[in-house]
Amino acid sequence: MRIIEAEGISKHYGEGEALVKSVDQVTLSIQAHEITAIVGKSGSGKTTLLHILGGLEPPDAGTVRVLGRSLYELPDSRRTRFRREHIGFIFQKFQLIPELTVRQNIRLPLEVAGKKVDRELEAELLSLLDLEDRVDFYPHQLSGGGQQRTAIARALLVKPELVLADEPTGNIDQEAGAALLEFIRESHRRFGQTFVVVTHDPEVAAMAHRRIFIRDGRVSEEIFQENCSGEGGGEQPEAAQGLPWKFSAEGRAEL
Repeated sequence: MRIIEAEGISKHYGEGEALVKSVDQVTLSIQAHEITAIVGKSGSGKTTLLHILGGLEPPDAGTVRVLGRSLYELPDSRRTRFRREHIGFIFQKFQLIPELTVRQNIRLPLEVAGKKVDRELEAELLSLLDLEDRVDFYPHQLSGGGQQRTAIARALLVKPELVLADEPTGNIDQEAGAALLEFIRESHRRFGQTFVVVTHDPEVAAMAHRRIFIRDGRVSEEIFQENCSGEGGGEQPEAAQGLPWKFSAEGRAEL
């Protein structure tokens, strides 16, 4: 089943000599229940592409269908409701509300939607993310990893079919990043969610079932592998040139 279908999407900024083709005629699909990594160096257009796929930023051209719904044919209010009900977002800068506790931040999307909290799922997420003893903390009392885990719990408590993550390891240390990747694997296994992760982190890219490489706003290459561990066949992709890492003959990402 295809959870995302995008056809001919483009997003340009500026004009004339200052024209930047952030996303340029991209056509792709994302399969349900898989982890997909969108990989590219800074400025390649991968974050803009993620925002378009998630209904946050309309393209200049092309169509995006998520769960069979054409996102940008929906009125703004209905698209917002659709995002809230079906898509979980994990932002690089966490986007937590400073005045709210961990528990309040986690529950906020459900409260805005007027929905009841699944307390069993909440307890499971707090346990999996090692937040059980921090539910009354405020964001400034947490480490970067703690803030990121709070943002993940907030995204998953709404039970989204699709989770979009923008550089999830970008603002946390190596140990916290490793724990985050293990959680994504566990969440994918336990809840069956589809993850689309924008990254230039080799460990994140290596765990994905599929890697989509972006260069100058276009899909330049795709690589599939059989599991999320980074194992599986894969030659050094041409699209990885210019990134600070490469793939080994076994398909693992190496600095």
